Amino acid sequence: MIVTIANCAPEEAAGLVAENLALLRALGGRKVLLLDATTRQACAQWAAERERQRLAPTLAAHAVRGFGLPEALDRLYPRFQDVVIDSDGGNGHECRSALIMANVAVVPLSPEQADVDARYGLIARLNSARMFNPGLRVLFVTAGREHDPAPRELCAMRSYASQVMAAGVAGTVLHLPALLWGADRPGGCASDIESSTGAAEMAALYQEVYRTSH
Repeated sequence: MIVTIANCAPEEAAGLVAENLALLRALGGRKVLLLDATTRQACAQWAAERERQRLAPTLAAHAVRGFGLPEALDRLYPRFQDVVIDSDGGNGHECRSALIMANVAVVPLSPEQADVDARYGLIARLNSARMFNPGLRVLFVTAGREHDPAPRELCAMRSYASQVMAAGVAGTVLHLPALLWGADRPGGCASDIESSTGAAEMAALYQEVYRTSH
């Protein structure tokens, strides 16, 4: 199964979601590849640091840029059961390719960014990807700060998501401060800290993302 994170939230959110989903998938006994198609390559560095620190489980990671993503995925995917791709979410070739090849696109979105006019580009990219990949499931995820979004903000999220064909909004709300718990440890992330708020939020999102997977 291929899950692409298409970032539209604060910059660090996509990487945190990708790292935690990949780790939770590996903890479930799956062989997982974390593919970093971003300019920052933070996920690839995180996985390398995790291996250096001998944190279990370690994760295979590969950084790729430009037009090399389809070739890298074709070459590497047969060795793994699952791939999680962290993409910039922009209009680059990496993001377009990652969406076209994915089973699920997870889109972290902060409530203040749920503006159709200001961020129509992402809507267009997702709809374009679904034309080439009709089976793509798009899941928007509310990524906020310390507090839960107000009802009007959730309404704006649903309105934004409705512009993408067959897209849904996750019931899980992510709080970025909670996701940063554990990230201060080299190679660590929120899901390493059992019973933490960040681990609970990511576990809930994991169930929504992989709900059709066996």
